[in-house]
Amino acid sequence: MQRSICFLMLIGVWLGLMGCATTLPEPPGDVQPYALLVLPESIRLLALDTQTVDARLRIREMRVTPGPHTLRLAYVGNSLQHAGQQADPLPLETQAGQQYVFEAKT
Repeated sequence: MQRSICFLMLIGVWLGLMGCATTLPEPPGDVQPYALLVLPESIRLLALDTQTVDARLRIREMRVTPGPHTLRLAYVGNSLQHAGQQADPLPLETQAGQQYVFEAKT
């Protein structure tokens, strides 16, 4: 009886945590103008504007609507000294049809 209660509690906690992990923000539709964000392997997107992104997701390219955005990024590259380091929120004004390529410099 006690084991089944613990198991049910564990399942409930796991489902609750999975509900906290958000998916990617909705990209612009196929006919809407967009800007393209390109991220290297060593950078993870943590948040776009007010929407958090699951840091386990590997995002290489992301379409965003033109206009002001705020990005939160984390370094996950080979440098142990910098691993997990997060930059201050990055304000970015995107323009339709433009590509924004990011790179990590340690």
